[in-house]
Amino acid sequence: MGYVIVTDSVPDLEEAFLFQNGICTVPLRFTVEGWDTAEDDFGRTVSFSEFYEQLRNGTIITTAPADQTAFTSVFEGILKSRRDVVYFGLSSRLSTQYQTACGAAEELRERYDNEIYCVDTLAVSCGQALLVREAVRHKAEGMTAEQLAEWAEAFRNQIVQYVLVDDPKYLQRNGDIEPQHSLFGARGTACQLMQMETGVLVPGKKIRGRKKALELLERQLTARLPAGGEAYISHGDCREEAEELAKALLRHAGLKHVELIVLNEVIGAHTGPDAISVCFSREEAAVVEPEESGAQD
Repeated sequence: MGYVIVTDSVPDLEEAFLFQNGICTVPLRFTVEGWDTAEDDFGRTVSFSEFYEQLRNGTIITTAPADQTAFTSVFEGILKSRRDVVYFGLSSRLSTQYQTACGAAEELRERYDNEIYCVDTLAVSCGQALLVREAVRHKAEGMTAEQLAEWAEAFRNQIVQYVLVDDPKYLQRNGDIEPQHSLFGARGTACQLMQMETGVLVPGKKIRGRKKALELLERQLTARLPAGGEAYISHGDCREEAEELAKALLRHAGLKHVELIVLNEVIGAHTGPDAISVCFSREEAAVVEPEESGAQD
């Protein structure tokens, strides 16, 4: 009877894309200081602009993964229709979301004959979105659920993802980077360029000034992007800068397409306003190289 792709709410994918391809999502949650907990629901409950404005104003926003009941509900609905499940989860090294999904799958396997395949993407936001997009293509080409899960576990190692944050205090507050990587200065005077490696954010460059940080990111990407390929850019409510970066990559890196989308609210709470994440796929992920100009370690 086929299978259904399931993922979290944190890959930066348009709701229309998910609907058109029959993809189910399990939403993470966030709590804004003084507000009730809300689901990460494509900006419907709390608009993206309002969300990021709250962050800029110093409002504390905390996040939480879905509980096992949420996964059980989504998985079981699919299993009851006699279809398999292929779940692509947020990196297990950044959240307990993947482990919770595995717990729900293990429980349901005792009651249903259909299978649940759980894949740790080792990615987040646009990196996770890239994997899901490619999975949709392979499903349309006829891959079985088991084949798709095996393919994804190999393909995840080809995803290259850079993250530029305007102020690492959000990452440090949420435990995503160590305290010693929190930078000097106020927001807007120090940025950090990082890269996802084996499911975690590895701090790289510390750069004084937003303009220099964006220029460094462009240089890193231009040197590493495969000609004729595609790139995905997620942004924390800084669309104009993301658009300028996309134009530069199309012009200098020889790309055929760059996709832009707003960074989802749960991940945005960790990376802060004005963050930019860029991802693409290639055989070997390059490490961010040190550069002396405009940087301080």
